[in-house]
Amino acid sequence: MFKRLLALFTRNDSPASAMPRAGSSTQPPLSIDEDERIQEAFLGLVLGVHSPQDIALNHFEHKSLKRLRSLADSGLGDVQLVPRMPSVLPRLMSYFRDPETTSKELADLIGRDLVSVTEVMRLANSPYYRRSSAARSLEQAVVVLGQRGLRQLAANLLIKPLFTGHKGHFSNLAGPLLWTQSEKTAVLYAAMAHDAGSDEFVAYLAGLVANLGLLVGCRVLDQAFDGQQTPSSREFRQCWQSASRDLAVGVARVWELPDGVGDVLQGLQVETGLPDTCASQQLYAAERLSELHCLHQHGRRELPAPGEFTASSLLQTYYPLMLSEMRRFTG
Repeated sequence: MFKRLLALFTRNDSPASAMPRAGSSTQPPLSIDEDERIQEAFLGLVLGVHSPQDIALNHFEHKSLKRLRSLADSGLGDVQLVPRMPSVLPRLMSYFRDPETTSKELADLIGRDLVSVTEVMRLANSPYYRRSSAARSLEQAVVVLGQRGLRQLAANLLIKPLFTGHKGHFSNLAGPLLWTQSEKTAVLYAAMAHDAGSDEFVAYLAGLVANLGLLVGCRVLDQAFDGQQTPSSREFRQCWQSASRDLAVGVARVWELPDGVGDVLQGLQVETGLPDTCASQQLYAAERLSELHCLHQHGRRELPAPGEFTASSLLQTYYPLMLSEMRRFTG
């Protein structure tokens, strides 16, 4: 647990952090076939159906897609399906952006959540920080962690329960997996933002919430599922993911997250090929590579040497960075 958390909070410059930046003008794609195979295999884990077929939509698939589209058209008003933003998150983001915020003010804000208090104190007193004396107050622990580590920890603690607190066949199957992949995406995308001199926290937040649409999609499947039919068609998978992308953008806007979060999620909504903007290309790469790492951990893919990795040139660019960051993330 601590090794994974520490990987989120401490990132020293290393050879991996000197990776070239991606951009549509300098990184023409070689092939996105492997990118698509990674994505399809990961969705197989999410849905529990590993071999989609080129068949017509069944009744269950039709019903689920119709509900997803109506949810987006209705302004995401169904509180049973669409997660509400953690109430403390807006103030937390505001505090982190205010250079005048004191450690005591941050401690007071976090102190309203006993789980956060426990995790902050435990991490601040872990062997990694090698303090001569233990942090005995929440304010001391805030100082030890620093603002970067604290805000990422806080984002995790606030958003993770959304992925693990819903019951249902597909939510139970996919929730923990989607959360794990979200964490890895956030770590990779924040590392890319660090290298590009962009806002790491906005990138980290975008990575964490990028799967909220898929999470809502799983809740919709739960409501329609009677055990008779499964999401087996390739057409459903494509439509379901596209609708879930729309929902993720909608959730980011309803939550009033920083503009950069909604913009980069919006940029992922392309029918074919790679996204047009550099920021969305980087998030696309972080998603595919984190999916690959999840597949590896589930015994579905091997991790080849960098020179043997065949995918789009965009993914090849960031593959060594993924290997480096995931070693830190998994300990």
